[in-house]
Amino acid sequence: MQTEKSSSTVNDSNPEFKKKIEEQMGALVMFNIHHISHLFAKKGNRELAKSGFSLLLEQLPVLFVVNASDALCSQQDIANHLQKDKAGIQRSIQTLVRDGYLRITVDSTDRRKNLIQLTPAGKMVVEKVIETAQGLDKLVTDRLEPQEVETLTRLLKKVALILEA
Repeated sequence: MQTEKSSSTVNDSNPEFKKKIEEQMGALVMFNIHHISHLFAKKGNRELAKSGFSLLLEQLPVLFVVNASDALCSQQDIANHLQKDKAGIQRSIQTLVRDGYLRITVDSTDRRKNLIQLTPAGKMVVEKVIETAQGLDKLVTDRLEPQEVETLTRLLKKVALILEA
């Protein structure tokens, strides 16, 4: 037998609603990791916006792959490294090109292949992101005991290994 639910709208500020969500999801590791990831992204995006950068943390892996590469990367190289579909990477690249962080050049040996490189603004934003990430990391780790930081890091790496297997 189904119970009927009222048709009122969800009220995020309702303490009972928050308590119910916490009871349902709070004990699940997956949701806790997602929640923390979301909070880091939200705070990081705010910090980047304050610094005048028009991008989101979700776009950063593309910039970091291009920055770390010793040679020019193709869109396919980036997609393969990030384990994402080429169409999604292409959209991110187009946005980053439009915003002046990346430049696309055609490969001289294979004209079907686009090569991606950072612009000076792209290099600057990567440096700012590293600085922002270090600041957010410090904000958290300064409030934890060194043993807690070590344990947290070890457990997160262990979870990653389990999920990558």
